[in-house]
Amino acid sequence: MIVSRSYCSRKNWFRKGAVLAEIIMIIFIVAMFTSLAMVNLAGPLNRNSFKSRANELVRLFQMAATSAAETGKRYEIVIDFVQNSYMLREITTGLADVEDILDEEIIATGQFSDKFQVSYVLFDDGDWTQDAPALFRVGKFGWQYGGKISLLDDNENEYTIVINRLNRMVELYEGDVEIIAPRTAEEMGF
Repeated sequence: MIVSRSYCSRKNWFRKGAVLAEIIMIIFIVAMFTSLAMVNLAGPLNRNSFKSRANELVRLFQMAATSAAETGKRYEIVIDFVQNSYMLREITTGLADVEDILDEEIIATGQFSDKFQVSYVLFDDGDWTQDAPALFRVGKFGWQYGGKISLLDDNENEYTIVINRLNRMVELYEGDVEIIAPRTAEEMGF
């Protein structure tokens, strides 16, 4: 059988084109799997970022205030410098030392780390701490004390969570934010 030269070159051209198309499809499939893996890894990586962890703590405060207003129950958020942790609990057995908190009262917990550090807590009555547990209690009518929590990221940039007992707002700010202390009865003329 005699095959013309032009037929053979056309056949090689189609073969080369098919191989090129297969290579492009393989690259496309690998790129799709890579992008899916990157999207799936972005969630856990972002959870460990400073901003997401700080916003998680803010949401915990907001959740406690909202639940207290809606249900009339009392909640407490404990910032524990010794354990390098924070905790939200429902107060069911009365006010207790941190060591005496029952497991069934604990709603949520979290840890501070090198990338998410607590520096100090300043209450709106002027008390502050950077070693004893700081307790923020909220009931149906709002926060017992407001204040601020000073946080540091891994570059030692300062952020502030402000807990406003007058309007129940809890917000995260960049930098060291001053808080407004409530006026005393004497300051108001009583």
